[in-house]
Amino acid sequence: MKAIPAILLQGHGVASGRSSNDRRFPQGTIKMQQPFFKALGLDFDEYFGGDYVSGTLNLSIAPMTYDILKPEYFFKNVAWTDIFPAENFFMSAAHIHYQGQAYRALLYIPDPATKPDHFQAPSTIEAIAQTIPGIEYGHGLSLAYNPSAIALRDA
Repeated sequence: MKAIPAILLQGHGVASGRSSNDRRFPQGTIKMQQPFFKALGLDFDEYFGGDYVSGTLNLSIAPMTYDILKPEYFFKNVAWTDIFPAENFFMSAAHIHYQGQAYRALLYIPDPATKPDHFQAPSTIEAIAQTIPGIEYGHGLSLAYNPSAIALRDA
């Protein structure tokens, strides 16, 4: 694993179901996608030992951006809703270090070629993670990622 500094940003709120602008997914997209990922071999409950937030952390790695290389998980043509066409997803093991503690995480990267909306800035990467007590938007942290899965580069 290789670590880089990151800052927690507020996202669209769609992954968690907390969006006040987009109410199409009141349970959150992660909760809707989870059974599909489990059927394809990635059980979040097992991976996180039952302790994870059903949403994503939006992590700014500015001024860097990233390229997808070979994440541990690639799910193709996941038809998780009838609202959008099927999407591809890349996921990779990660850790978030915050206030001296390490938390298990997964980089969660919807394929830009198949993602229909709710786009992130190129310097923002999403992660699903264990519950991180006390973390708030604007807080700094360290993101440990697999350099075989993604490559960082200057934006």
